[in-house]
Amino acid sequence: MIKRKTYGIKRKKPAKRTTKCKKPPSISKLIKTADALFSLKVRQINPDKPQERIRCYTCGHQTMKKKIHAGHYLSRYYKAARWHEDNARPQCFMCNIWKKGDPIVFRQNLIKEIGEVRVLAVEALRNAPIKLSREFLEAKLESLKRDSL
Repeated sequence: MIKRKTYGIKRKKPAKRTTKCKKPPSISKLIKTADALFSLKVRQINPDKPQERIRCYTCGHQTMKKKIHAGHYLSRYYKAARWHEDNARPQCFMCNIWKKGDPIVFRQNLIKEIGEVRVLAVEALRNAPIKLSREFLEAKLESLKRDSL
């Protein structure tokens, strides 16, 4: 094994930046945060009783609050309806994941609850053009935080 001679020269480590410039959160990070806050809002039926069992919107199965999902009538793919209050309700794992939201029963229950006019308004959001800009997402986050308080 051959050792290199350094001739007494020590390498200096690059100096660390003392002032950290904090980057604004990315668009995907803002979307993820908004999804989390909206999910809490949908699942928060009775915040006074954290261990309360919640009924699934489509099948009626009762489960613990922490195991319930925020199921969407229209997929989260449709950005204009993604955080709309009439588009989401609490669902169990079976209905939300395995049955892919059970949209037929979901729609029937929505019509019984909010009426056909509002359901058609939610369905119209499918074709609504929307750009998820940083300003839009930050405003949405502020409104979701305000609603959760």
